[in-house]
Amino acid sequence: MSIYELDISWATTTNERRLLRWELLAAIDVAGVFLTTRDDVLAVLWRADRRGFETLARSLGAASREEKR
Repeated sequence: MSIYELDISWATTTNERRLLRWELLAAIDVAGVFLTTRDDVLAVLWRADRRGFETLARSLGAASREEKR
């Protein structure tokens, strides 16, 4: 397992951040989600490889941008 930082600066509202946390916890390769000292970053305990995490991170950000249109 590895810990990766996830930029969540695009999630500006409390509801967006709450939904994001639930989406992360529902992902099969996420073992945990933790707050960091920065407001715009979450620490994610990830079971798979880095490429899988980067794919997940891109999909979460893209889904949010689509919803805001």
